[in-house]
Amino acid sequence: MKLKIKKEKIFFTITWLRLILAFIVAISLISNRRNIALFIFILTALVGFFENFITRKYPSGLRSIIDFFADKLLVNLTAIILTIKGIIPIWVTLIILARDLLTIIGGTLLFIKNIRREFKPTVLGKIGYFFQLMALIPPLLNSKVDWYVMSAALVLTVSSGIYALLKSEFRVIRRKTDLDEFKFYKLLKFADLFTLLNVATGLVSIVLSITNHFNLAATMLLIAVIFDYLDGKIAKSMHQQNSFGKELDSLADTVSFGIAPAIFGFSFMQFATNLEQFQLTFGIIAFTIFLFCGILRLARYNIMDLKGVYQGMPITLNGIIIPVVYFLGTPIKFYPYIYLLLGILMISSLRIKKLF
Repeated sequence: MKLKIKKEKIFFTITWLRLILAFIVAISLISNRRNIALFIFILTALVGFFENFITRKYPSGLRSIIDFFADKLLVNLTAIILTIKGIIPIWVTLIILARDLLTIIGGTLLFIKNIRREFKPTVLGKIGYFFQLMALIPPLLNSKVDWYVMSAALVLTVSSGIYALLKSEFRVIRRKTDLDEFKFYKLLKFADLFTLLNVATGLVSIVLSITNHFNLAATMLLIAVIFDYLDGKIAKSMHQQNSFGKELDSLADTVSFGIAPAIFGFSFMQFATNLEQFQLTFGIIAFTIFLFCGILRLARYNIMDLKGVYQGMPITLNGIIIPVVYFLGTPIKFYPYIYLLLGILMISSLRIKKLF
């Protein structure tokens, strides 16, 4: 699939990334790592707001649907798990779920009737979503519900649901969109199997980091590097290089060599017992900057077409450097500085020749 505008590719990929981040929040909560869950929750929300602000100039029927599910998955998964843990009353979660189920049912009926429409959230729905995010932060932070914010969120949720019954959240599509061209069975190639193994290995590393299995987590990062190397070599040798494969590869790299190393460092610092509070705080800031640098590099990589060179340090190198730093027994207090350096190198203008 060749998207209409080259600049649009990055936002399409980041929308998929937000779906993955929502599941990472859920995994962190299930594993009782609320600090990591809060960190990823806020990051995902910020990336979502940034993406929606930028993509107004690049309409996409497919992205409008994925964007909806990314937003709702983040809120609903978080609310469900907080309810299971007894932090949020079940009736609160049911109200949020019922509101979103209304939209899903409406969209499904349109799809069954083969009516070409794309999702267009109402202003009231956007405000309600913002308050839902704000209402979920206190339970993530200290296991307590701020009922002033939660009440406002619920009132807006119900109001937006009623408004959606009166004015549809789906608008007619009168142009040809990427929905007409997007068929997975046509886009996926054999080389993409190794890209999917790359992202799967990265997700396994994240789970292992969250559960404090750092040796295995670091090993998984190294294995992800192997899969990343193989997918590129196979795609080139079998002449399967295309725009979709490039997007999928950059998404996998961001998960395995951006998010996974950040959560590895975050979890490892929290696991340490000999650090001062200011060191932990500095570490959180460093890992956040590192992660944002990884996402920014994803943005630049997807909209540039450099032949034979990388601009900035390839993000894949994080999958080698971080495990090496860990297995060499580098003191944990140096990790924030290492991550900051790697982040700066990723978004630098340094030109590095491709070796493979």
